[in-house]
Parts: sequence; C-alpha cells; structure tokens
Amino acid sequence: MTGWIFAPLMASAQAQADVTSRFDIAAQPLGSALTQFADRAGMRLIFASQLTAGRISAGVSGSLTHEAALERLLEGTGLGFRFSGVNTVTIIDPAAEASAGVAADGSTMLDAIDVTAGADRTAKSGRGFQGTPDWVYETPEAVSVVSTDSLDANPARHGNDLLDDVSGTYTADNPQDPGINVNVRGLQDQARVNTMIDGVRQNFQLSGHGSTGYTYLDPAMIRAVEVEKTVAAGAGGAATLGGQVDFRTVTADDLLDPGDSIGGEVEGTTGTNAYEFSGSILAAARASDTLSFVGGVSHKKLGDYDIGHNGEIAGYFGPVTEPADYTGSDIWSGLFKAEIVPDDEQSLVLSWLGFQGDYATGTGQYIDTNTTTNHTLRTGYEYDPLSPFVDLKANLWYNDTHVSQYRPARTNYGAFDVDYRMRSVGVTLENTSDFQLADRMLSVNYGLEAFRDDTTSASAGSDPTDDPDGAWFAGAMPEGTRSVASLFSSADYAVTDWLSVGAGLRYDAYDLSATALMWDGTTSSYYEENVASSGGRLLPSASVTISPTGWLDVFASYSEGYRPPAIMENAASGTHIGSAGQFYAPNPDLEAEHSTTWEVGANLRLDDLLAPGDSLRMKLAGFDRRVENYISLAVVTPNPLVYTNINAANDSRFKGVELEANYESDRFFVGGSYSYLDADLDTSYTYHYVVIPGVIEGDAESEGGLFIYVPPKHKATAQAGMRFLDERLTLGGRVTYSGPSVYRGSAGHQSDIDGFTVYDIFGSYDFNETATLNFAVSNITDVAYADTLGNPNFGAPGRTATMSLKVRF
Repeated sequence: MTGWIFAPLMASAQAQADVTSRFDIAAQPLGSALTQFADRAGMRLIFASQLTAGRISAGVSGSLTHEAALERLLEGTGLGFRFSGVNTVTIIDPAAEASAGVAADGSTMLDAIDVTAGADRTAKSGRGFQGTPDWVYETPEAVSVVSTDSLDANPARHGNDLLDDVSGTYTADNPQDPGINVNVRGLQDQARVNTMIDGVRQNFQLSGHGSTGYTYLDPAMIRAVEVEKTVAAGAGGAATLGGQVDFRTVTADDLLDPGDSIGGEVEGTTGTNAYEFSGSILAAARASDTLSFVGGVSHKKLGDYDIGHNGEIAGYFGPVTEPADYTGSDIWSGLFKAEIVPDDEQSLVLSWLGFQGDYATGTGQYIDTNTTTNHTLRTGYEYDPLSPFVDLKANLWYNDTHVSQYRPARTNYGAFDVDYRMRSVGVTLENTSDFQLADRMLSVNYGLEAFRDDTTSASAGSDPTDDPDGAWFAGAMPEGTRSVASLFSSADYAVTDWLSVGAGLRYDAYDLSATALMWDGTTSSYYEENVASSGGRLLPSASVTISPTGWLDVFASYSEGYRPPAIMENAASGTHIGSAGQFYAPNPDLEAEHSTTWEVGANLRLDDLLAPGDSLRMKLAGFDRRVENYISLAVVTPNPLVYTNINAANDSRFKGVELEANYESDRFFVGGSYSYLDADLDTSYTYHYVVIPGVIEGDAESEGGLFIYVPPKHKATAQAGMRFLDERLTLGGRVTYSGPSVYRGSAGHQSDIDGFTVYDIFGSYDFNETATLNFAVSNITDVAYADTLGNPNFGAPGRTATMSLKVRF
C-alpha cells in the first residue's frame, strides 16, 4: 500500500533526475559547488552545514543528467544523496547514517539541516501565506510574492485586491476604474513605483480628481505578482524611487504537465452583491520539443455593488450611505504566447496581452463613459551556454494604453469625445558572469535598459465654440515624449560560507520634450509653447548578508533611486474644463526626485519544527527612506489662480517595519503580514510670484500637495485554516485591519479615511485531480468602510459571497 502511494512521487523524482542540463562548475569548496548546481538545475538541496565543511568538489563540466552531475560533484567526498521530493534532494553521509542505525531506504531525515537552494525566481507558487514560494525567504531583500494558490482562493473583484495582504504595499482604490494603482512604502503615481506586466513597463499617467497612474489587466491572466520594495540595482530599476511590481502571466508550464502535448483550464466565478460573472479559458499546446503555444480569453461582468450596512462612511460632504453607483464594468482580455526552446542554451518568448474595459466614472448627473484598451507586447530572449561568463537576457517590448471617453453635455457646455493615449517602447539587455576569486564565487550582473514614452490627446466637442483651442482637456495628458536610458552593474561576492557582500552602480539619464498651452491675455487665445527638461544621476547601492546558520539570514542594504518628472508634471497647462485663462501652468524647471533607502532585515526558515514535514517561514524588514525634491500639484500665483507642479522645499521621509510569516503543516496553516509606516510627505514650497512686473512681485512660502495619499500607520492581515479529507477540503478565515489613511484631494479637500476591521471566510474542495471548487464570503459582518487610500465618497463592497469552479484538462 505504501509503495502505491509513493510511486507517483518516486516516478516524478526519477524524471527530474533524468533531466539533462549543461554544467560548467569549477573545482571549489563543496558548499559553493552545490549552490551553483542548484541554480543551474533549478532544484532544492538540503544538507547539514557540517557535511560540506572542509570538503572540496572536483567540479563538473558537460551536458549531463542532474543525477550524473550531482554524482560527479560529490565524487571523492564520501557523501551521497537521495530525492526527498519531486524537485528536492537531501545530501547525506552514508557512514554516519549507518552508524546511527538509519534505515537503508533513507526514511529518516537528518536532525539538523541547512537549506541551500538556487533562488529560483521562476517558481511561482508555494503552500505558504499568499502561496509564497521558498525563494522569497532565501532572498536577502524586501520582496513579496502573491502566487497562484492565493489568487485561486480569493477571487478578485478588482485588480487592487491582488495586493491587499502584501506587507508595505497598498493600492489607491477607485472602484469606478478597473485600473490598478500601487503604493509601495508610501510612494505611488508618476511611475515612482515601476509597475510591469511580464517585465513590460506600464507607464500610463492621466491627471484628474484622484490618482494618476493605472495598470490595466484581468487577474484571470495572472499567475504571480512579485513586489520588490527597494530600487533594483539591475533591470527594472531605472527612473523609479520605490521599487517595482511585476504581474506574471500564465505560461505553458502552468498548464501542461511533463509529457503532455495539450492541456488547459476553464474557470467560472459568480457571486452576490453584483458579482455577476467572471470566466476564462486558457489552453496550451506543445507542438514539439522546441515549440509551445499558450492562448486564452477572459470576460468579467460586474454591476454596481452595495456598500456595507453596518456603520457609515465619512465622505467629503457628510456621511456616505447610498449604494456605490457606477462601480460596474465589462472587461475582456486576451493572451497569446509562443515559447521556443531550440536547445538547452536558448529560449525565446513572443507574447501579447490585451485588455478592454468599459466603465463609467463620475457622480450625480455628470457621468462619463469610458473604454480603455491596453496592449502589451514582448519579445524575450535568453542565452545560457556552457560558460560561467554568459547568462544573457534580452527583452524588447511595447505597450499601448488608450482611454476613449464620452462626456455627456453639462448645463453650460455640450458633449465631448476625448482620447488619451500613451505608447511606450523599451529594451533591456543584461548578462551575468561568474568568476572564481580566492576560491569563492564572484557574480557580476551588468547591462542597460532604455524606454521612451509618447503621449497624445485629442478632444472633439458637439459645439465647436465650447473649446476651440482644445485647452480644456490637453492639460490632463500633454503631448510629448520622454526618453530614459540607464547603464547598470552590480557584483555579489561570497566572502565566506556565512558572509556575502554586494555593490552596485547605475547611471540614469532622461530627456523630455512636450507642448504646453499658454494663455495670451491680449488676444484672449491660447498658443503652444515647447517645454524641455533633461538630466541624469549616478546611483550607488551596497548590501551585506550574514547567514550564521542554514535557517537564518540577516541582511542590510543601501540604495538610491532617481525619478525624472513625467510629461504631465513638466507640461501641465491649459484651463479647467468649462473655463478660460491659464488655470494650469507648466514648470520646465522641475528637479528630478531622488531617494536614499537604508534597509535591514532577516529571513527565517525552519522545518520539522512541531511535526515531521511542517515548516515555519518568516521575513522581517525595517527601512528608512528619504526623498528630496518630491513633486506635487500646488497653487503658485495669487492672481490669477494658477496650479502647477512644484518640488518640495524639504525632504520627505518614510520609515517602517514589515513582517510576513507562515506556519504550514499537513493539517493546518497560520499566516499573516504586518506593516508599520510613518510617512512624512513634505509639500511646503517657495515660489516667485509676479502680479505686475517690477511693481507687485516677490517670494512667498506656501503649502501645496494636492492629490496626495498617505497610507495608514498600521496595516495587518492574519489568516488560518485547516485541511480535511486527505487535504481535499480546505476551510479558513481571515481578518484584515487598517488604520486611518489620508486622501488630500481636489479643491483643497482633505479626507481622513477611517480605519476598519474586516472578516472573511474561504475554502476549497478538490473533487478530483482536475476539478476544484473555491468559495468565499468577504466582509461577513457587512461593515461600511472606505478602502485604504480610497475615495471617501465611495464605500467598499458590503458582504459578498463568491463561488468559483476550475476544471483542468
């Protein structure tokens, strides 16, 4: 009976052992050699630290199976190995186990183990909190992952829901707009946080009464979300202050088991409270050993939901108790990928992801209808030959976001059709070279990234006399281009078995040119004026990691970020809709924002803690970030009233602590996250005003900061659950707490959004290996609240039950 149960596991382990890869691992200390093997093979190695101490590996070179390569690495060391999982190998000392009376079948594990694995960042899922894979707890930096398991268990009504439980991460919630706006450690908008889909930047920014930057996608196409909370020393770190968020789409490996030629999944979700329908079909085909295809389509239809009935929400102008009107949407998405692997050394991916969303925005009688399309195209090439000096990755990408808006007639002017569009094109090229230095591994990553944003806007009124110069709408997205280029290099060196150090240097530069509309009072008309801006900066970084044991890492780092002004910041101009004159003014003298971040943290990994096979994982990080020249919208002249973007006079400072942890066993799990953030955004500024040149002019100090979001000081999520019926049935609950947050909105209105506590329950049942039912009830106490960083005039959804069925084929 036991053999029947473990037969599939052993067969899968043997299949992994028989996989062939190319290796070039030089003679070196055994611990370092095993680490390189794990990286190259994509496997997890488990061994006691004393096993490798003082032992030298002769290395391995050539194209071999994983089993043969590992045998050569261990040759002459007196050690052996056994598969303890499909992709996990335990290094053993046969002599020591024999003297201890260990069974020959290897059923007894070592008492104390170290875990050494290549930080395989392609792993999308794990059994921990948010489905976090183990590499997150092996990476010495503040990084979080939300993976497939978590996405399935908690169907997202809005894309923002994907990131609710990530420590140090918030979303500026606009329930009328299906776009995602991410805040990391207090920074958001204007691409301060680099938001990507499969590494493709989503730079779209559109000013209005709220947040500016949105990323458009359907969660049905996503398999993992990776959040880095400091500026990366490598690709993705250009022109950012607060890190990066990457949404990873489905691949052929997500849908096909080894040996399958075709497969896929169909999923459908429905629920209460106007959660009408969400469905998708994804399929993959392996045409040959070298060519695979992935395709899919999804559709989501949501209506206007009811807010909670328990309590009331303090809006701008009084309590908000009515339903959240115009919070529905109709969304279609499509995906296509071709994955080409001509040999063990190369891979090529060609992909397209499309999004179209229809939705309405506004209040009362002033309701605008919108159609937003987003197209993301990528060509990704990787080359990893039999050489420690070449591990090349190249990406060429294009993104096109287009908002088409119909604005019905108001009381004092007619209807308008308005179009806003941003096209971005970019390239990244990087290589990693490994060297032996004093019998230790030195890894050097270097490369370049560059991208260009192009914006256009157009408006057409039903009455041509309403806005003949096009000044009412052009200021929200001025026409222009912004180009950014970055060269980078970083090095990591293993000084000893327990000490690693790193250093990096990048240079970011930008060039911006845009068209501003300026008011000529003598002719009572507008004219075009070119606005130009450019600059650059050298940005160092450094890190140190201490691993006194195999289950603990302590790390510290320093990094700098550089964020050039966006087109809409430099060239904001024109007038407010329905008026004339110079309501918004450009500021070509804006300085780029610059950040410095200190971070300390620790990773904890413990196995077999309370019971065989259980695990405890924990990541703790503390940070202190300063931002100089923070840019925000402000009033800069007393007569006439003019708004423009300014640099703050003093530094803004963001300090905090973040924790993510999970305990996992066969029967139950407990996990959660906690965030503390002290955000002090400086919005004071000094400006020179001129009313009558030479007569009435001077310098003034004032306070600005319109459309600023301040996250809560405290945010926490805790969840727990149990598994029944041979782990086929899972039942769990979650509690989410958020303290008060601040939305400093239009016309000087500031709203302190109250804190809240929300309770959810969730579960799943596996009918068999191919069909799974997921179910959940969110906000079970029907609390009336506004989301963190949300619009205080809109409540979050009240009690909502959802049910989802996924069938794999």
